[in-house]
Amino acid sequence: MAEQGISINCEGGLDLVSSTALLFRTPGVAQRLNNFESSIHGGYRRINGYTKFGSSTVTGGSNQVEGIFAYAKGVIACAGSNIYYSTNGNSWTQINKDTYQAQTGTVTVSSGSATVSAHGGSTTFTTDFSVGDDIKVNGEQFLVLSITNDSTLTVDGNFQASASNTAVFKNGATASQLNSGSAISRGSQSLCEFTLYEGNKQYGKLYVADGINKVAEIVIEVTNAGVYTYSFKEVNRSAPVDPDFVTLFSERLIVAGQSNNPQQVAYSTRLVPENFTGSSAGTVDVGDQIVGIKSFRNKLIIFCKNSIYQLSGLDSTPVLSSVTKNIGCVSGKTIQEIGGDLIFLSPDGLRTIAGTARIDDIELGSISRKVLPIFRDDIFPNISTLTFSSMVIREKSQYRLFYYKNGTGDISQKGLLGTFKISSQGVPLYEWSECTGIGARMTHSGFDEDNNEVYFHSSTDGFIYQHDTGNNFNGSNIAAEYKTPDLDYGDSGVRKTLYYCKTSIRAEGANDNLKLLCRYDFDDNNIPQPAETNIGTLASPALFGVAVFGAALFGQTLYPQQKTNLVGSGFTNNFTISSTGNASPYTISGFYVDFIPGGRI
Repeated sequence: MAEQGISINCEGGLDLVSSTALLFRTPGVAQRLNNFESSIHGGYRRINGYTKFGSSTVTGGSNQVEGIFAYAKGVIACAGSNIYYSTNGNSWTQINKDTYQAQTGTVTVSSGSATVSAHGGSTTFTTDFSVGDDIKVNGEQFLVLSITNDSTLTVDGNFQASASNTAVFKNGATASQLNSGSAISRGSQSLCEFTLYEGNKQYGKLYVADGINKVAEIVIEVTNAGVYTYSFKEVNRSAPVDPDFVTLFSERLIVAGQSNNPQQVAYSTRLVPENFTGSSAGTVDVGDQIVGIKSFRNKLIIFCKNSIYQLSGLDSTPVLSSVTKNIGCVSGKTIQEIGGDLIFLSPDGLRTIAGTARIDDIELGSISRKVLPIFRDDIFPNISTLTFSSMVIREKSQYRLFYYKNGTGDISQKGLLGTFKISSQGVPLYEWSECTGIGARMTHSGFDEDNNEVYFHSSTDGFIYQHDTGNNFNGSNIAAEYKTPDLDYGDSGVRKTLYYCKTSIRAEGANDNLKLLCRYDFDDNNIPQPAETNIGTLASPALFGVAVFGAALFGQTLYPQQKTNLVGSGFTNNFTISSTGNASPYTISGFYVDFIPGGRI
């Protein structure tokens, strides 16, 4: 019979649940897809690596990092009993210190009054302070509301106790003042949560919760001359003392997960996130253990162990309503917003919360059905030993879930990557793949001051790593594997003799370590199986203005087809493309197989 050929487009991602018959009809999906990601441009792309952020551990020792957040030209990291800041990762500055500095003169305050008055007329309020400054008098912290003159100012609350001839302090320390400041210990920090209140500060106010200590407020400001000012305090104004979770909603700071009230949400005064005493502050009890909170459109979504609620109306009468009482959230660390939806890990896999066209309506959907065996076999049986983290890579429309197994080396740590795409049939869906070798115990994705997206993760060695960058895992090889389902080319009853395979691969740099393995009849051990073969050298095409002579390949097409001769025959076959090493990423967009059909035997 004459030669025949078939082209297969790589799409659909990992499919671990479909039947053999259905997989014959969807040959572009993957049976194994490890350290690849579904590209939004089509095909499967080998993932990037990660590199160290600087050369030093956060504490100078081996304390594992319990929280990461990109902020104010650098990174905030929680480790040990302290909170640190660095712009380059080479040196870290401890910032959980008393940053209040004494100002000119002494003052008098009265219980039940918001007025701060000069004692003896020696104060200079108009030059020492500005409206909105954070001050401390007699141990009580307030914001400056107005300044009448050098001898009188008003704060945004009433003093609890009277004091006379006492110092007035302003929050804000230079680097040298910070260095000599006394530490405010953050003992037993664990799995820290962050939220950023934009406000009127240069980089906003950063709030940190860890389930052990009071909520911390961090403000860093930088002048044009490069002078840094650091402000640190713990939120004391009737705020919950040890919340696990923190977020912003309705122009308020929201906290939840207190040890003595795990079912309660507390919210601050509007526009004053450090004040939980005002008339517009309050609490709501949901009756179930809270595991995460997230602002979503005009609602606060409250994720509980066995249920989900939504809260609104904080500017008038708070309204708490149920989203579902049949589905809970496994871990708040899995909650992320992507594509206008919230993703979270439920007891039956990953789900989304989506707003509908109907007013105040919420829709729940399941998005991980095709990879359910991973949850069934690898995640849920080991859940007591796992630490979850997640991030969104916005430019790739990608959600990344990591489940760090305690006591296991980084080389064996695993994760799931889900890319939101529109299929060739016009259907919106998530295409999934796995990753192995990224020890991401804590993660963060955010933006730097130039609005560039940045990604970080940490393991247990005390370092912070720049995520999704470079061509290796901090110097270790990236082992990647893509396996197709068995292909029957339209008729599984006819034996085919395969001649060659042309693989469409887009290279992002030189790469010569790709291998192709062909297996017949579902890897049947009773028939001869060909050996693995090299695909050949890949090189990225030369682009005008970018290409470097000797590194780029001139005259190369964007998606070259690598021809690999094949041997053997069978009724069905599958292909495995793999690579290992430190070479640049590449994208497998599809392949063409040439064969001769034989008889029905």
